[in-house]
Amino acid sequence: MLFKTILERRKLMDSLISKLQKKKSTLSNLENQVLEYILANPLEVSESTIEQLADKLFISTATISRTAKHLGFKGFQELKYAILHYTNKERGQTNIKELSKETSLFSDNLNHQISKSFENIQDEVVSKVTKLMKEADTIEIIGVGGSLPNCIDTAKKLIALGKKATARTDWDELRSISRSLTQKDLAIIVSLSGETIHVTEYATNFVKNNVPIVAVVGVSNSSLEKMATYTLKAFVEPLYFGEVDLSSRVALTGILDLLLIRYAGEKP
Repeated sequence: MLFKTILERRKLMDSLISKLQKKKSTLSNLENQVLEYILANPLEVSESTIEQLADKLFISTATISRTAKHLGFKGFQELKYAILHYTNKERGQTNIKELSKETSLFSDNLNHQISKSFENIQDEVVSKVTKLMKEADTIEIIGVGGSLPNCIDTAKKLIALGKKATARTDWDELRSISRSLTQKDLAIIVSLSGETIHVTEYATNFVKNNVPIVAVVGVSNSSLEKMATYTLKAFVEPLYFGEVDLSSRVALTGILDLLLIRYAGEKP
């Protein structure tokens, strides 16, 4: 796909140059000078006004307008747009070429994690989770550490969709809410390991109160999964630098986004 895109960009460039060069024989000497300058400096021309270009070439704006029309355009602005379109495509191609091997490998790895995650998801489970989301009085979205930002984002989107939802940052508040929710509510717990002490504590409290739990995890057979009503597993490759967890949460984000999209499409 990448190589196809690059070839399409190259064809676009060749097409524009070929179109302009075919008109050379119909131009006067002065107009040919304008054309040669355009071909040699497309980026500069695309960023210049007709007055600026006229000053640089020591010619009149009328000559530039006439050249543009003889090249098959309605005027300089249309010619400039065509050149700008071409230079933007070329810039995009250059950026692709400049991607380092390390960046490409990282990109491929993220794509792999997302693809594997969605391959493992059963549509039947997603439908059941969506049903719980619709029926719940309140949705509490819980995550600590690196998973917390995903929870906050998901809660904000649910609120925007008209659903009562929260994602708390205070551990004491979370402990309290985990003891007060009822079976009419829903807890969505996001945890890479499914073994975080606070997360398993909150889940234990939810189980005692018969609160439905949806676990979004990155590891199979965790303590959290065993307590969950439904589990959606993301494919995550752990990455640590010393004791610092740099594992990407992009697959977890993808699963939460899937739930949001399905909920938005089916919400009452």
